[in-house]
Amino acid sequence: MARFQVVVSTENNPYLVWQAMLFHYSCLHYLGHSAIVVVHTDAEPLLPGFQRIVARGGTVQTAPNYRNVGGVNYPPRNTAASLRHVQTDADFLVLCDPDMIFLQPVAFDQALASDRQISFDHVSYMVPEADHSRSNLEHVCPLAGVPLEDILKIPCSGGVPHVVPRQWQQALSDQWLRCQEVFPVISPWTQDMAASASLQCHHGPQKDWLATMWGLVLAVHRLGLESILTHWCTTNYNGTQPLAPDDDGAAPKMLHYCYADAGFNKHAFDNLQAADHTVWQAAPDDGTISGAVRRQLREARLFYG
Repeated sequence: MARFQVVVSTENNPYLVWQAMLFHYSCLHYLGHSAIVVVHTDAEPLLPGFQRIVARGGTVQTAPNYRNVGGVNYPPRNTAASLRHVQTDADFLVLCDPDMIFLQPVAFDQALASDRQISFDHVSYMVPEADHSRSNLEHVCPLAGVPLEDILKIPCSGGVPHVVPRQWQQALSDQWLRCQEVFPVISPWTQDMAASASLQCHHGPQKDWLATMWGLVLAVHRLGLESILTHWCTTNYNGTQPLAPDDDGAAPKMLHYCYADAGFNKHAFDNLQAADHTVWQAAPDDGTISGAVRRQLREARLFYG
């Protein structure tokens, strides 16, 4: 039977450490096993939150920090690099972002039918025909050596989680990193722009926040692999709406709380005080999408003591 290992890509900062702690709790609670937390560092000591993950049965591995290349500050490079550096003997890797939680068990073993497939979860904004995407793709496809017609013919979303056969982790990571670099550099980002794109006050020249997602699409095409579309995740884009019940098995399996929703805004918890205390004092669950995040934060507070 194929073995799957959940992997979450993080950095060694207060904003991401509490997200990694919450992800570890959620993974244990709903899947029954621990994720590997890959922490990208500049060789500085790990924050105490990562030690708490290890103390509660988690696995933390460190890797170099890939965010800065050629004067361009782009944190999503670390997600592609996590795929390269994670150490496991599992047959398949399930690569996740830290701002995700599980809502119920996920049958990852049903996602792929062969070892030449990579899964992408559906996101509504990854539309190659849309004006912004089309202009970007017309520019980068020749640089990546992927015909635009191939992207248009076999469209795929770029959302996490990605189920990746381990035999492709190095090659896919290499191509993913290379394809990110063909995207143009945009103007330096303001704090408001950084917050809206989950880049958390990283200054200096940036690449488009979709560069990493389209970069993985291009990498899959470069390697001649096949993309599989899943529908596991919902988001907190309308987080004050009720969380759908699982009456017919169609309820979301995971929640990506990537938006600054009124019910839960992850950007409010970006310093040591917030990471150690404030975020764990979230209001009770009220049956909404964002309420599910708050509920698991309160449960995780008890879990970590």
